Amino acid sequence: MSLLSLTVQWIDDNFSLRHATLQAKPFRGSHTSKAIADAFDGMLQTWCIPKTSVHVVLRDNARNMIKGMNDAGLPSLPCAAHTLQLVVHEGLLSQRSVADALAIGRKIVGHFKHSPLAYSCLEDIQLEIGQPAKRLQQDVQTRWNSTFYMIQSLIEQKRALGVFVSEHELPDNLTAHQWALLEKVVTVLGPFEELTRKVSSSEAMAADVIPAVTVLQRFLSRETDDDHGIKTMKGTLAAAVRRRFSDVEEQPLYSIATLLDPRYKNLFFSNTNTAANAKEMLMRELLRSSGEEENHDLHEPPARKPRRDQASSSLDSIFDEIADEQAPVSLNRAQCVLCVVS
Repeated sequence: MSLLSLTVQWIDDNFSLRHATLQAKPFRGSHTSKAIADAFDGMLQTWCIPKTSVHVVLRDNARNMIKGMNDAGLPSLPCAAHTLQLVVHEGLLSQRSVADALAIGRKIVGHFKHSPLAYSCLEDIQLEIGQPAKRLQQDVQTRWNSTFYMIQSLIEQKRALGVFVSEHELPDNLTAHQWALLEKVVTVLGPFEELTRKVSSSEAMAADVIPAVTVLQRFLSRETDDDHGIKTMKGTLAAAVRRRFSDVEEQPLYSIATLLDPRYKNLFFSNTNTAANAKEMLMRELLRSSGEEENHDLHEPPARKPRRDQASSSLDSIFDEIADEQAPVSLNRAQCVLCVVS
């Protein structure tokens, strides 16, 4: 059964971020754009939420969802996590050797998933060699990052699987070259997994998207000795990021949010032109909200290095590197911003 849910986020009187799931209803029949628009209209009416109070709807990238939001007259943006995983899907399919290794990995995981006896034997081996008993993870196309977790679980159990295959049959087995290939794939997909978790968090903000894309592009553009065997995949990932996020800096919601976030300011835009355009978007929004007619030449306070509010990650050095490069760049900016929340 298909379900359609309505989850809301808002800022309360204490300026704290709040969220709640208001409704989850069966979604029967064809998932046409009209049916989606009608369903959203019905849920908003049920909760007496006027469309003027809807700042933005986050949706997936399906055409029926895009058109459905347009038909309903609701502003919408694609889910950044879903877009990241579409990029990963493209990359994994682009290199035959990687796709073949993944197919074998799925067969191995599937064998243990469907055979309690085989899993029991693997569990005994894990305990004998001093590893915790742990199941292999099957990837599912609709579950974001699941392929990364499947490869990771296979690599963690490589030693136990080697013992198992010496005593039992498997439907297929990975060669030494394929094991090495999967280890490289995990290294490249690690930042995608990290950023997907970050933008999927209940604490995530629109301001996180542009910096995440900029850092990801920097990471993928670097050539390393470990690229041998996965260059096609890495190149496809880089091209897919550029294409699927090509207009992210032109979206006022993303650009203004990034500019106003003290962690990011104008440091993570791809160039000075897009940063200047973001400033213009912000000033137009300020004038619209305040009703003023004139722009004022207000100057930006001294740039500060973005603070770190999370544990160190594999991408922190790239965030710091970009921030240090862009810190001397100055943009005129409003010193005081009035935020109006519907």
